[in-house]
Amino acid sequence: MRRLASALAVALVVVLSSCSSSGSLADQMRSWVTSTGYGPSTGTLIRDAAKATQVLVEQSGVNSAHTVCAVMLLDAESANGNLPAPDPTATTLLAKAYNALGAAANACYAAPNSPQALSNFQTFKATGLADLSEATLRIGAIIGGTISTSTTRDNGAASQ
Repeated sequence: MRRLASALAVALVVVLSSCSSSGSLADQMRSWVTSTGYGPSTGTLIRDAAKATQVLVEQSGVNSAHTVCAVMLLDAESANGNLPAPDPTATTLLAKAYNALGAAANACYAAPNSPQALSNFQTFKATGLADLSEATLRIGAIIGGTISTSTTRDNGAASQ
């Protein structure tokens, strides 16, 4: 019993120490930005939204729309998996952005056959991109610099 209590105490110390953060908020945020690939991930989401808009406006067909919508949804979900950020306000803004972009991707699926879904796509996309922009500005202010959203992958998106 004593060994079990000792093992539990050690486990508790390990868990609690992993929850504590070291360094300033700026240091923590820089580390998070780097480890999550925040800049390229954000750039990819922006390009996904532009590509989805392009496919829907050009009426490229249901299959093309479903493909770009699926990519956008996967990228939004992947980015959401990197939360929380070290700053609670940035986390809230990013969660709202990723949620709205995911909703835009879902609306995108129905958009080729539904004017209402197309309108919902545009609304959710605008909200998501605005929240993403605000979060990126906040993160940049915390780290004392700008965040590059360039990507190494060209997904064929038109500029927005």
